[in-house]
Amino acid sequence: RGARVHASVRIWLPANLELGDNTLIGPGAYLYNQGRITVGARTVISQGAHICASTHDIHDPNFQLVVRPISIGEQAWVAAEAFVGPGVTIGDRAVIGARAALFQSADADGVYSGNPAQWVKSRKLRDA
Repeated sequence: RGARVHASVRIWLPANLELGDNTLIGPGAYLYNQGRITVGARTVISQGAHICASTHDIHDPNFQLVVRPISIGEQAWVAAEAFVGPGVTIGDRAVIGARAALFQSADADGVYSGNPAQWVKSRKLRDA
């Protein structure tokens, strides 16, 4: 309910996408969901972000596809042009900074930036 997906968003397989209530997927975001992508309620995935739920086995001579689901918690924010790699879990209220590249899971309330993304500080929400 209330989820908004901008018209320029690319979703590889809509059946492998689950969006929570009032989620926003911004312009030009790419959800490459050969593996399942789950996005929690009131989460924002900003413009140009790339969420990729698959990779390849580099040790296999056939370069087999490896599907690794991604879970993004509630009230999280994946900022502009950030990349979230296969198998990552992003905790509730975590922030992945603009152009960050996240290859390992992010703790709830953590703020991450850089390539590869590193924990910077804790997010403290003000009372409404």
